[in-house]
Amino acid sequence: ANEAQLLRKIQLLCLMEMTFTRPANHRQLTFEEIAKSAKITVNEVELLVMKALSVGLVKGSIDEVDRRVHMTWVQPRVLDLQQIKGMKDRLEFWCTDVKSMEMLVEHQAHDILT
Repeated sequence: ANEAQLLRKIQLLCLMEMTFTRPANHRQLTFEEIAKSAKITVNEVELLVMKALSVGLVKGSIDEVDRRVHMTWVQPRVLDLQQIKGMKDRLEFWCTDVKSMEMLVEHQAHDILT
């Protein structure tokens, strides 16, 4: 019983990690990706995601027809250095995107804004 419970916790952590490592606007996970990462069958994915949603580890929705999960939030955890570096890289990428959008708006909307 303890082994099964520990295995389920590992699978839940795996799902959380998959969600955390993706950019917030690219958190569409297929059942196949989740199954492969959590080392479960595709038929067990929905139950795993439902468990994660029910205990508040993640927020999102399940699309059974397309066999996809869309995650909108993941429970914060203590981060190791690798995860902090990944977050830093994503923030830098996001800042670059914001800068380029600012430039685009500045050039495209120049006539409107002046």
